[in-house]
Amino acid sequence: MRNLVDCPDSQMGQWNFSLWGVPVHVKLLFWFSVLIMGGEQPGPMIVIWAAACLCSILLHELGHVFAFRVFGERAEVTLYGWGGMAVPHGEVRGTLARFVVALAGPAAGFALAGLTLAVAASIGAKTHVRFHMMLPTLAVWPNVGGRAYLQPSATYVYTVLNDLLYINFFWGLVNLLPIYPLDGGQATRAAFEQYDPYRGRKKSLMLSAGLAGVVAIWGLTQHSIYLVLLFGLLAVSSIQAFEAEREWLPRRPYGHRR
Repeated sequence: MRNLVDCPDSQMGQWNFSLWGVPVHVKLLFWFSVLIMGGEQPGPMIVIWAAACLCSILLHELGHVFAFRVFGERAEVTLYGWGGMAVPHGEVRGTLARFVVALAGPAAGFALAGLTLAVAASIGAKTHVRFHMMLPTLAVWPNVGGRAYLQPSATYVYTVLNDLLYINFFWGLVNLLPIYPLDGGQATRAAFEQYDPYRGRKKSLMLSAGLAGVVAIWGLTQHSIYLVLLFGLLAVSSIQAFEAEREWLPRRPYGHRR
């Protein structure tokens, strides 16, 4: 069954290159998604946003790739309309290995967010903590004057810093939600399958669909079309994956009926 979040097969407009021996494929839809998420920004700002997305998501996926290598599997990176994916040439086995691989991507992003905060502190910026989607998000601005008094060159610097924080910290937290196919959903699936090898995957998908649906409904109360569409599609993709499980999942061996 084709899932809504699957990567498209088309290679039209695809950008291919290699980084540290890792094949990287950037789909044309990746750029459309980045521009839509960037909103209506002036030319230089949207370029900064696109560059920050490319570098951050690529680093995230390279975190997965190098974790795959730790467990003896090579992988390549594809960036597409839903973000990015690290595609291994084989399968890693074991709960620990799957946990490490799933969380290596967010860990790489949080490391970049930490480096961004260090750079911001070195130039005298002040960190502000706010909440969005009930999750904390970070922003940095000068101690005195605020953004309204920034020179154009300084504006670009703070735009880079804040874009990197938003992508790597806030969306890193979102990515840890136990929703398929986010990394938190992958880690949750590994834990559920360790606890219940026969029904764990289906239980994790039920949790994923339910939580994504709750967030989508909450988005309605916040009048956020973006949250409704994003988490509504994630809920549907979880339901699709759940239905696909029913086609091959073996019955639990409770014993033979007479």
